[in-house]
Amino acid sequence: MHRWMDKSRHDAPNRAFFWRSGDGAVSIYLIVSTAAMLLFTALLIDFARIAAFEKQSRLAAQSGIRSALSAYDGPLYEQYGLFGAGGSDRGELFAQAVSHNWTSDEGGFRLLDGRTEASHVDSYEVLGLHQVFSRQVLEEMKYKAPIDFTLEVASKFAPIASAMKEASMSVELLERLRQLYDEREMRLQEVIAIQKQAAADVKNAVGSQIAGTARDLVSLYGSYEQWIREDAVRTMGELPPLRTDAINFYRSYSSNEAHSIELKLEEAVIRQRESERKAVILLQEAKGLNKAMEDAVKRMKEEGTGDGYDRMNRGELTGQQSGPFQAGEPSPLRESRDAAEGLVLDHAWFEDYENELSRQTVDIEQAAAMAVLFRQAVLTAVGGTGKSELLRDSYQQLEGAYNIYGDRYIQPGTVIHSRQTEMESRQSSDQERKSNEAAAESKWVQVKQQLQSMMSTPNQEDHREAFREVKQRMEANLKFNKVAVSSLQDDEPAGSEDADVEAGEKARVSMTSMGKIFSGMADVLEGIRDPLYVNEYIVHRFHSFDPIMFSSSLEGGQANTEAFASALALRNQEVEYVLYGFHEPAANVAAAYGELFAARLAIRTMEGLIASRGLGHPLLVLSAAVLYGLEKSLADMITISQQGKVELSKYAPAELSYLDYLRVFLLLHGSSEAKTARMIAVIERNLGGVSLLSVSTGLTGELASSVKLWFLPGLMKSFTSTGILSGKVKGNRYEATNTIGWSYG
Repeated sequence: MHRWMDKSRHDAPNRAFFWRSGDGAVSIYLIVSTAAMLLFTALLIDFARIAAFEKQSRLAAQSGIRSALSAYDGPLYEQYGLFGAGGSDRGELFAQAVSHNWTSDEGGFRLLDGRTEASHVDSYEVLGLHQVFSRQVLEEMKYKAPIDFTLEVASKFAPIASAMKEASMSVELLERLRQLYDEREMRLQEVIAIQKQAAADVKNAVGSQIAGTARDLVSLYGSYEQWIREDAVRTMGELPPLRTDAINFYRSYSSNEAHSIELKLEEAVIRQRESERKAVILLQEAKGLNKAMEDAVKRMKEEGTGDGYDRMNRGELTGQQSGPFQAGEPSPLRESRDAAEGLVLDHAWFEDYENELSRQTVDIEQAAAMAVLFRQAVLTAVGGTGKSELLRDSYQQLEGAYNIYGDRYIQPGTVIHSRQTEMESRQSSDQERKSNEAAAESKWVQVKQQLQSMMSTPNQEDHREAFREVKQRMEANLKFNKVAVSSLQDDEPAGSEDADVEAGEKARVSMTSMGKIFSGMADVLEGIRDPLYVNEYIVHRFHSFDPIMFSSSLEGGQANTEAFASALALRNQEVEYVLYGFHEPAANVAAAYGELFAARLAIRTMEGLIASRGLGHPLLVLSAAVLYGLEKSLADMITISQQGKVELSKYAPAELSYLDYLRVFLLLHGSSEAKTARMIAVIERNLGGVSLLSVSTGLTGELASSVKLWFLPGLMKSFTSTGILSGKVKGNRYEATNTIGWSYG
């Protein structure tokens, strides 16, 4: 023990030297630094592997979602050019595509040994959504761009744009003036009738008395004085008077008759004042209507119409020909419109007429005043003798006042006759105009009968069932798209319009519709093409009615009716159904027929205005133009039912088919939620009942995958908890989830 303690004391300085020596410092430093570098390198390697893994995971998810979308519905695309998921299981396709990204046929060392932990595919868009459906339709048509057909139709309409503008303005103004003019003239006729009736009442009341009884009273006054003198002589000779009864009768009769004339003229004054009040009211109404006519003319001059027509004129279309009237050239269509100003009466005319009505009352009041003086003169005259001059002068004043009234208002009635002559001159062409209007109404009744004949065609049950099905599908689609079905009720079918609507008003409505058509064409020319793409999709992908079948309905007969009824299947009128949306088999076809007739009526009425402009009176020109338009339009409908097409106008000799007109009507009606829902309903039915509400057009794929960590899973787990890494660590594997969305467009 002693030796050991000595040895320990001897070795102690050596151990102290060892710790103080620097011979092993570099080795320890290298060991520590190398360990740190290895730790850092391991960290970087795992970080790099994680970054590469996350990149590969995203690529795998993208590859998977593309593979899932590669399974599309073949019939849907082939028939309608629309993409929707279908065929193989989308989840399986996704998983297979992802798995190919983890495996490699090359073998050898694999830096990343990723594996799929879980995956699934969800739908996030369906074709039944209107915005999705419309987007696909637009994409389909933009790639194919079949718009030349509609542009060709527009080029055919372009030459008559200026003429249709003038015609539209003329018909709009003249039809408005016609209604106001007829109302005004009716009021003025009532005023004249009141004047005549008031004058007739005066004549019937006192005419015979003044011209007969009162004159006799004056002429007998000399005899009355003689009777008094004779009785006075007899009384002086103490003889009994012989003329007492005659004298008393004359006194009583003359007083009574004078009083009767006075009372009757007083009553005539009261009636005349009431007649004047009624006549003035009617005259003011006529004045108001005249002011409305004046305003209509002024408004037409200031505002004009036909923005669509002007825009069409400014547009440039390939193959466009010049129209019947060049820019800046005075149009013959303006002649009637300019002449319409002559229908408006001056304000002074109504003031003069009102003064005339007042004067008639003043004239009868003057006669009544003379009747009062005449009665007083009679009473004075029968109270004694020697008053013959007083009586005669009073009667002459009464007769003169009455004759003035009679000359002006009874016979010859110069004042009323002048008004009557003026009115007849103003209405000189009304009889011919009314004849034209009656003929036009007859033609319009013929059109109504044709439409009603179509609407009354017996419906086949299978046709009705098809329309019930698409109606249910349409309503379900609208409900899914959160569109209130109650706000999209169908309009009344064509042919149900009020039968009292006049032909001229129908021509005006047709012109208004034509203006909307030109506005739609102008939108196309100015680059507003989305509605056009949708319309062309409808025309290309859906079936339209064969216009030749119209002849079956027009010709009548049991065989033709049955043929027409058989042709009313939904599959034969899909375009018409999408356009109008009626759920009765004949309603959509009848609507197309009615709208086609209206378009032809507008064009033919324009021609009629030019052909009839020489008739002078603007309203006569309008009636003749409308009659011309109806006759020619009926002939056009026969041509379409036989040939399927008709010449646009004699001023634009280009032929348009029935389908071309449907393109035009699609522009006129524009787009709507209900229209889109009807398209979807028809597609669903034609695809065997497939609901586009369950056909996916967009998918989201979620991929959960993992990779093995080589070095420091615990450290990596701390990084995930702090948010440095977005995944999570389970055991010695790093897991990441990727969600990818993709759609067909």
